[in-house]
Amino acid sequence: MDETEVAESPEDESRIRHYADILNPLFWHDEFNRVDRLFELVCTLVRASGIKDTGWDSHLESINLLNDLGHLCQIELPSDKFIFPDNTRARLTLISYCHATEMNFPYELVANLLRLHLGLNYCMHPFGHLDRPITKKVNGVKIIDKIIAASPDKKIKEIEALSEKAGFSEVGASFRQIYDPVIRNAVYHSDYVVQSDSMRLLSGNWLSKKGGHYTPLIPFDELGELTSEAFAFHSALLALYKRACRSFTDFKCTFLPYDLHYKALLELTFDGDLITGFRTYWPNGTIGAYVRSADSMCLAQNIRFRPEGSIDFMIGIIASRPGPFSPCVEFDAQPIYAKVPGTELQPYWPTALSSYKLLG
Repeated sequence: MDETEVAESPEDESRIRHYADILNPLFWHDEFNRVDRLFELVCTLVRASGIKDTGWDSHLESINLLNDLGHLCQIELPSDKFIFPDNTRARLTLISYCHATEMNFPYELVANLLRLHLGLNYCMHPFGHLDRPITKKVNGVKIIDKIIAASPDKKIKEIEALSEKAGFSEVGASFRQIYDPVIRNAVYHSDYVVQSDSMRLLSGNWLSKKGGHYTPLIPFDELGELTSEAFAFHSALLALYKRACRSFTDFKCTFLPYDLHYKALLELTFDGDLITGFRTYWPNGTIGAYVRSADSMCLAQNIRFRPEGSIDFMIGIIASRPGPFSPCVEFDAQPIYAKVPGTELQPYWPTALSSYKLLG
């Protein structure tokens, strides 16, 4: 899954390019030139959420697992331990395929990018409305016992609908093309056998595109076509995502007028060339921030999430007698912006309404 680690065949590269051409337009919209919409894009790319310690990011774990399984498929297997190495690789590929089509990251990333193209805000849980609560009674009172997360099929239906509205129907169609619930269910319910260059379903049948009929036997060549398409799609999406996360370097040490009413400034944060989050500076000295480090430790300060999952800010004390500059500044006082953490740099509200840099 990591295009920097696993060599691709020319055919694989062609399919990755195919999906990259479909997905690439999602990562830009002319409205992203507006600072408020740029902010929503940054929230999408850094996957803004609550405070988390290192080691709680399923996305990083998924990438590591898929890389491990991919490398295991490529190494030479000792014949004394693996009598049928092709079957072993098929089993590893099936696990990889199911994991790739189940993980949350691709669905949530694409759903939020589509939301942005529709003029909506970033949402921490874009499929939360599809989750199914399971209730039970305790002392006669009905309470939620657990929540069943939306299935990939429900997420794909949601993405198909968003794609149609946003004018990217190929995006939804691509998700649908690479997801096969029959194979997914067989693997996750241990209801299959790998034998004699085929996957055999013990319950139900699978529609063969080549044969045009339903069958319980899936030849390796057809299985390989499906899994290769899925891996090409996810490789393309991950490569575009990584590129997008490294495309903001012109904004280093830059402050952008963000909220014209309260006079807040926006600064993007970085780890090298990788965007990690943002800070907002309010003229009463309050700082809001969300930063996701490379090891996925997430730090949040003075932010909150609205009921629908978008980001809002806690801006500190409002002036008792606001002046004309901002509701955060008293009538007879001057705006005071906090220093950039770890530096002596102190941002200010620009006379000309444009971005500017502070270099220490």
